[in-house]
Amino acid sequence: MAGKDRPVMEEEAEYRRQLDLFTRSSTEKQIELVKLGEVLAGITNRDAFLDIGAGGGYLTIPLSQSFEKTVIVEPNGKQVDFLRRRCPEFTVHHDTWGNIDLGGTFFDFILCSHVLYYIDSDAWLPALEKMYGRLAPGGRIAVVLQSPIGEVAAFFNQFTRYDVDILGLWRDLYMRYGDDAVGVRYFLNEIWTESLEDMADIGLFLLIDRRFRACRDEIRRYIEANQRVPGGFRMMQDEILLSLRKPG
Repeated sequence: MAGKDRPVMEEEAEYRRQLDLFTRSSTEKQIELVKLGEVLAGITNRDAFLDIGAGGGYLTIPLSQSFEKTVIVEPNGKQVDFLRRRCPEFTVHHDTWGNIDLGGTFFDFILCSHVLYYIDSDAWLPALEKMYGRLAPGGRIAVVLQSPIGEVAAFFNQFTRYDVDILGLWRDLYMRYGDDAVGVRYFLNEIWTESLEDMADIGLFLLIDRRFRACRDEIRRYIEANQRVPGGFRMMQDEILLSLRKPG
């Protein structure tokens, strides 16, 4: 789903509704916070934190408690408005990572969780290089992406081509920064709903593209056949966290 033919993102209000449903129905954020805590354990200075694509702030807000200053770069206008109301102490930029100019600000920790899908895969390494340039000595970057294997990946492959080249990004980071600077963690989370309609909504959220609304009946049939469990519907999500460390 990445690359030059990447889909048009859902309208902001519908995207926010589906994001909230996904967050309520998934263990992802809790498990991701644990894995991010392992990355944070290696950071000595805790002055500034940058979250690129913070969404509803479900990771940003708890992580911000470990830092003196939190900065957000978020392209979704409704999310920006919400975060400015919810956390007025944050510096929130309504912009994309490719366009933002942060001047001379440096960060001890940079998070980029489930964001790279929205830019061309050819631009991934330049985007990471720009993040690395914003790291303070001893700082770390954490990039979270959907794994190319597992139940969510199988769901993708039923309806579209899943071409997120995580292994290629891992290789590029290794070649650019060295083995000692790059880390990887693999984790699973559970998406569970009582309602088939809610799981279909989550399926549409995962697919991103509004064009898949026309496939809702087909999505429902796939979920009914593959994800039904006692009491509801469950889909397991495999995810990868790549970390990049700057020498102290």
